[in-house]
Amino acid sequence: MNIRLTKISFLYLLCVPIVVTALAFIVGHVSYKIYIPVWILNMVTMMLAMQRLAATHGEIFKDTAKYFIFPWMLFSIFGGMGPPPETASSWAALYLEQVFRYTFLIFGGISIATGFFQLRKALAGTAGKHFAKVGSVLIAIALPFFIFNMVYWGYFLTNIFITYAVPGASAKPEWLRPLAQIFTMIRMLEVALIYLGTATFTIALKITQQLSYRATILYVSLACFAAVMNLLPSSIDGALAVANYLSIIPAITMLMPYFIAVNLLGKSINTI
Repeated sequence: MNIRLTKISFLYLLCVPIVVTALAFIVGHVSYKIYIPVWILNMVTMMLAMQRLAATHGEIFKDTAKYFIFPWMLFSIFGGMGPPPETASSWAALYLEQVFRYTFLIFGGISIATGFFQLRKALAGTAGKHFAKVGSVLIAIALPFFIFNMVYWGYFLTNIFITYAVPGASAKPEWLRPLAQIFTMIRMLEVALIYLGTATFTIALKITQQLSYRATILYVSLACFAAVMNLLPSSIDGALAVANYLSIIPAITMLMPYFIAVNLLGKSINTI
């Protein structure tokens, strides 16, 4: 029974981001009266599942895993919110949700960074300490840019959309266009640094035998691929456009640390 509960906990945590992403893009926005109770229930269930796995895991990653899993406890609300609105008027109509969306992303980014910093301390006396140090530097550089970018989207642009989306409003200032280009470059920088920092920590975990060779190759390859896709121009189309779009979603940049944490906590039931 105990082993069965542990396996169920592991599978539940693995499925959460997949189900949340599917709901967000397939079902889209639903009433907050529906998604908030479901979100709260999911957060409690994830917390219990994490505690269940942590109780059977005694290695160095145990104390840092919660920082990597916590963001997706928050992000699970996006399954009900759906993706950000595509028009300024829709954004203005749902402005409060957008403020919460990007506030949660800021908290998630801080949590992920804290987890990496804690992991660096845990690896300080191991053979992976050098890669962990490089990874922590990359994350430390990325974090303020990430927060700055989330504030721009969640607060500044929300205010702009509210102000200029109403009927009879004056034209948007011309300086918004070059400002948007600046924040595109900021996004490219912070997203690339997050992916590369994640890849570097993955190598550190492989050196300390926390991750298998197969898992390391998978995570590093995906991180490097996403970092490159993030740098592509918005004018591209086809499959590369889809890859570019997915790579720059803020919650997706924090998906790999989440899966690494869940898989490491699940090592006790012979998972990679």
